[in-house]
Amino acid sequence: MGRWAIYIDLEGFSKLYDKEAQILLSLGDLMEGIYQIGCLCYPEPPDRLFAHQTGDGFVIVSEFPETTLDRPIAIALALLRHVAMSGRFAKASVAEGEFGDIKSCYPEAVRDFKDYGTVRLGQGVLTLFPVMGTALIRAVLAIKDCPSGPLLAIRSSEQERLPAGLVTHEVCNSGLTVVDWINSNSEQALDIAQKAGLKPPNIAAMSHFLRDYCRKHDVKKEWSLNVEKYLEVALE
Repeated sequence: MGRWAIYIDLEGFSKLYDKEAQILLSLGDLMEGIYQIGCLCYPEPPDRLFAHQTGDGFVIVSEFPETTLDRPIAIALALLRHVAMSGRFAKASVAEGEFGDIKSCYPEAVRDFKDYGTVRLGQGVLTLFPVMGTALIRAVLAIKDCPSGPLLAIRSSEQERLPAGLVTHEVCNSGLTVVDWINSNSEQALDIAQKAGLKPPNIAAMSHFLRDYCRKHDVKKEWSLNVEKYLEVALE
Protein backbone atom coordinates (compact mmCIF):
# COMPACT_ATOMS: atom_id res chain seq x y z
CA MET A 1 0.00 0.00 0.00
CA GLY A 2 1.36 3.40 -0.98
CA ARG A 3 0.12 6.90 -1.65
CA TRP A 4 -3.06 6.95 -3.70
CA ALA A 5 -3.31 8.65 -7.07
CA ILE A 6 -6.34 9.73 -9.08
CA TYR A 7 -5.74 10.02 -12.80
CA ILE A 8 -8.52 11.96 -14.55
CA ASP A 9 -8.74 13.29 -18.10
CA LEU A 10 -11.38 14.55 -20.50
CA GLU A 11 -13.12 12.25 -22.95
CA GLY A 12 -13.09 13.31 -26.60
CA PHE A 13 -10.65 16.17 -26.04
CA SER A 14 -8.57 15.65 -29.19
CA LYS A 15 -11.67 15.27 -31.39
CA LEU A 16 -13.46 18.31 -30.01
CA TYR A 17 -10.53 20.66 -29.45
CA ASP A 18 -10.70 22.36 -32.85
CA LYS A 19 -14.49 22.11 -33.16
CA GLU A 20 -15.81 23.86 -30.05
CA ALA A 21 -14.89 26.01 -27.10
CA GLN A 22 -16.82 23.95 -24.56
CA ILE A 23 -14.20 21.22 -24.26
CA LEU A 24 -11.63 23.80 -23.12
CA LEU A 25 -14.16 25.32 -20.74
CA SER A 26 -14.75 21.86 -19.30
CA LEU A 27 -11.00 21.42 -18.86
CA GLY A 28 -11.15 24.66 -16.92
CA ASP A 29 -13.99 23.23 -14.83
CA LEU A 30 -11.86 20.19 -14.02
CA MET A 31 -8.90 22.37 -13.08
CA GLU A 32 -11.14 24.63 -11.00
CA GLY A 33 -12.59 21.62 -9.19
CA ILE A 34 -9.15 20.31 -8.26
CA TYR A 35 -8.03 23.75 -7.12
CA GLN A 36 -11.14 24.32 -5.01
CA ILE A 37 -10.98 20.88 -3.38
CA GLY A 38 -7.30 21.33 -2.57
CA CYS A 39 -7.78 24.83 -1.13
CA LEU A 40 -11.12 24.49 0.64
CA CYS A 41 -11.36 20.82 1.64
CA TYR A 42 -7.81 19.55 2.18
CA PRO A 43 -5.43 22.50 2.55
CA GLU A 44 -3.26 21.22 5.40
CA PRO A 45 -1.07 18.21 6.25
CA PRO A 46 -1.59 15.31 6.56
CA ASP A 47 -4.54 15.55 4.14
CA ARG A 48 -3.17 18.01 1.58
CA LEU A 49 -3.18 17.12 -2.10
CA PHE A 50 -0.55 17.30 -4.83
CA ALA A 51 -1.82 17.75 -8.39
CA HIS A 52 -0.03 17.90 -11.73
CA GLN A 53 -1.45 18.62 -15.18
CA THR A 54 -0.73 16.12 -17.95
CA GLY A 55 -2.19 17.58 -21.15
CA ASP A 56 -5.98 17.34 -20.92
CA GLY A 57 -5.78 15.49 -17.62
CA PHE A 58 -4.41 15.62 -14.10
CA VAL A 59 -2.87 13.32 -11.56
CA ILE A 60 -3.89 14.03 -7.96
CA VAL A 61 -1.81 12.40 -5.23
CA SER A 62 -2.18 12.08 -1.46
CA GLU A 63 0.53 13.10 0.96
CA PHE A 64 0.57 9.74 2.77
CA PRO A 65 -0.83 6.22 2.34
CA GLU A 66 -4.37 5.73 3.64
CA THR A 67 -6.03 2.57 4.93
CA THR A 68 -9.13 2.91 2.73
CA LEU A 69 -9.96 4.35 -0.67
CA ASP A 70 -12.80 6.44 0.74
CA ARG A 71 -11.19 9.81 0.10
CA PRO A 72 -9.86 9.34 -3.45
CA ILE A 73 -13.13 7.76 -4.56
CA ALA A 74 -15.12 10.65 -3.06
CA ILE A 75 -12.85 13.21 -4.74
CA ALA A 76 -13.11 11.39 -8.08
CA LEU A 77 -16.90 11.24 -7.81
CA ALA A 78 -17.10 14.95 -7.02
CA LEU A 79 -14.87 15.87 -9.98
CA LEU A 80 -16.56 13.56 -12.49
CA ARG A 81 -19.95 15.01 -11.55
CA HIS A 82 -18.66 18.59 -11.64
CA VAL A 83 -17.36 18.12 -15.18
CA ALA A 84 -20.50 16.25 -16.27
CA MET A 85 -22.67 19.20 -15.29
CA SER A 86 -20.85 21.17 -18.02
CA GLY A 87 -22.10 18.74 -20.66
CA ARG A 88 -18.70 17.12 -21.24
CA PHE A 89 -17.26 14.11 -19.48
CA ALA A 90 -14.11 12.77 -17.88
CA LYS A 91 -12.67 9.35 -17.20
CA ALA A 92 -10.80 8.47 -14.03
CA SER A 93 -8.96 5.74 -12.17
CA VAL A 94 -7.62 5.29 -8.67
CA ALA A 95 -4.43 3.38 -7.84
CA GLU A 96 -1.68 3.31 -5.22
CA GLY A 97 2.09 3.22 -5.20
CA GLU A 98 5.16 5.37 -4.84
CA PHE A 99 5.30 8.96 -6.05
CA GLY A 100 8.08 11.48 -5.76
CA ASP A 101 10.47 14.02 -7.18
CA ILE A 102 12.78 12.62 -9.86
CA LYS A 103 14.68 15.83 -10.55
CA SER A 104 17.87 14.34 -9.10
CA CYS A 105 17.94 12.00 -12.11
CA TYR A 106 17.97 14.92 -14.56
CA PRO A 107 21.23 16.02 -16.21
CA GLU A 108 23.27 18.66 -14.40
CA ALA A 109 22.56 21.32 -17.02
CA VAL A 110 18.85 21.01 -16.25
CA ARG A 111 19.26 20.71 -12.46
CA ASP A 112 21.25 23.96 -12.35
CA PHE A 113 18.23 26.09 -13.24
CA LYS A 114 16.72 27.76 -10.19
CA ASP A 115 13.22 27.94 -11.64
CA TYR A 116 11.94 24.53 -10.51
CA GLY A 117 9.47 23.91 -13.33
CA THR A 118 11.11 25.42 -16.39
CA VAL A 119 14.46 25.48 -18.17
CA ARG A 120 15.55 28.07 -20.71
CA LEU A 121 16.30 26.81 -24.23
CA GLY A 122 18.02 29.97 -25.39
CA GLN A 123 14.99 32.20 -25.91
CA GLY A 124 12.69 29.17 -25.69
CA VAL A 125 11.45 27.17 -22.71
CA LEU A 126 11.49 23.52 -21.62
CA THR A 127 8.69 22.77 -19.13
CA LEU A 128 9.47 19.92 -16.76
CA PHE A 129 7.27 17.25 -15.22
CA PRO A 130 9.61 16.46 -12.32
CA VAL A 131 7.54 13.79 -10.54
CA MET A 132 6.89 10.15 -11.28
CA GLY A 133 6.15 6.86 -9.59
CA THR A 134 4.21 3.62 -9.61
CA ALA A 135 1.08 5.39 -8.32
CA LEU A 136 0.82 7.37 -11.55
CA ILE A 137 1.90 4.44 -13.74
CA ARG A 138 -0.71 2.11 -12.23
CA ALA A 139 -3.46 4.70 -12.49
CA VAL A 140 -2.68 5.34 -16.16
CA LEU A 141 -2.56 1.60 -16.89
CA ALA A 142 -5.96 1.16 -15.21
CA ILE A 143 -7.45 3.81 -17.49
CA LYS A 144 -5.92 2.13 -20.54
CA ASP A 145 -7.32 -1.26 -19.51
CA CYS A 146 -10.72 0.20 -18.67
CA PRO A 147 -13.58 -0.20 -21.17
CA SER A 148 -14.37 2.72 -23.46
CA GLY A 149 -16.49 5.44 -21.92
CA PRO A 150 -16.58 8.07 -19.16
CA LEU A 151 -15.92 5.59 -16.38
CA LEU A 152 -14.22 5.41 -12.96
CA ALA A 153 -12.03 2.33 -12.55
CA ILE A 154 -10.07 0.61 -9.80
CA ARG A 155 -8.33 -2.74 -9.64
CA SER A 156 -10.79 -5.38 -8.42
CA SER A 157 -8.25 -6.52 -5.81
CA GLU A 158 -8.90 -3.21 -4.00
CA GLN A 159 -12.69 -3.51 -4.01
CA GLU A 160 -12.94 -4.44 -0.32
CA ARG A 161 -11.38 -1.09 0.56
CA LEU A 162 -14.12 0.90 -1.14
CA PRO A 163 -16.61 2.91 0.94
CA ALA A 164 -20.15 1.62 1.45
CA GLY A 165 -22.96 2.85 -0.77
CA LEU A 166 -21.22 2.58 -4.13
CA VAL A 167 -22.74 0.96 -7.19
CA THR A 168 -20.00 -1.14 -8.79
CA HIS A 169 -19.63 -3.45 -11.77
CA GLU A 170 -16.96 -6.08 -12.35
CA VAL A 171 -15.41 -5.91 -15.81
CA CYS A 172 -15.05 -9.47 -17.11
CA ASN A 173 -11.52 -10.78 -17.61
CA SER A 174 -9.85 -7.46 -16.86
CA GLY A 175 -9.20 -7.40 -13.12
CA LEU A 176 -11.02 -4.06 -12.99
CA THR A 177 -14.09 -2.79 -11.19
CA VAL A 178 -16.05 0.20 -12.49
CA VAL A 179 -17.71 2.55 -10.00
CA ASP A 180 -20.98 4.09 -11.19
CA TRP A 181 -20.26 7.75 -10.46
CA ILE A 182 -23.79 8.84 -11.34
CA ASN A 183 -25.83 6.54 -9.12
CA SER A 184 -23.40 5.78 -6.27
CA ASN A 185 -24.35 7.15 -2.87
CA SER A 186 -21.46 9.02 -1.24
CA GLU A 187 -22.09 11.56 1.48
CA GLN A 188 -18.37 12.36 1.46
CA ALA A 189 -18.49 13.24 -2.24
CA LEU A 190 -21.50 15.48 -1.68
CA ASP A 191 -19.76 17.15 1.27
CA ILE A 192 -16.62 17.76 -0.83
CA ALA A 193 -18.69 19.27 -3.65
CA GLN A 194 -20.53 21.56 -1.26
CA LYS A 195 -17.42 22.75 0.60
CA ALA A 196 -15.51 23.28 -2.65
CA GLY A 197 -18.36 25.15 -4.31
CA LEU A 198 -18.62 22.68 -7.20
CA LYS A 199 -21.67 22.37 -9.41
CA PRO A 200 -24.37 20.46 -7.46
CA PRO A 201 -24.72 16.98 -9.00
CA ASN A 202 -28.11 16.16 -10.47
CA ILE A 203 -28.72 12.60 -11.68
CA ALA A 204 -31.46 13.57 -14.14
CA ALA A 205 -29.36 16.39 -15.61
CA MET A 206 -26.19 14.29 -15.91
CA SER A 207 -28.14 11.49 -17.60
CA HIS A 208 -29.70 14.01 -20.00
CA PHE A 209 -26.28 15.46 -20.84
CA LEU A 210 -24.91 11.97 -21.52
CA ARG A 211 -27.80 11.13 -23.85
CA ASP A 212 -27.37 14.45 -25.62
CA TYR A 213 -23.60 13.93 -25.94
CA CYS A 214 -24.03 10.46 -27.45
CA ARG A 215 -26.62 11.78 -29.90
CA LYS A 216 -24.70 14.85 -31.08
CA HIS A 217 -21.14 13.52 -31.14
CA ASP A 218 -19.64 10.69 -33.11
CA VAL A 219 -18.90 8.40 -30.17
CA LYS A 220 -17.98 4.78 -30.64
CA LYS A 221 -20.79 2.28 -30.23
CA GLU A 222 -18.84 0.68 -27.37
CA TRP A 223 -18.68 4.09 -25.63
CA SER A 224 -22.45 4.52 -25.68
CA LEU A 225 -23.11 0.89 -24.76
CA ASN A 226 -20.86 1.22 -21.72
CA VAL A 227 -22.72 4.36 -20.65
CA GLU A 228 -25.85 2.21 -20.54
CA LYS A 229 -24.13 -0.78 -18.96
CA TYR A 230 -21.96 0.81 -16.29
CA LEU A 231 -23.76 4.11 -15.59
CA GLU A 232 -27.32 2.82 -16.07
CA VAL A 233 -28.25 5.64 -18.43
CA ALA A 234 -30.88 4.64 -20.99
CA LEU A 235 -29.93 6.23 -24.30
CA GLU A 236 -33.17 5.40 -26.15
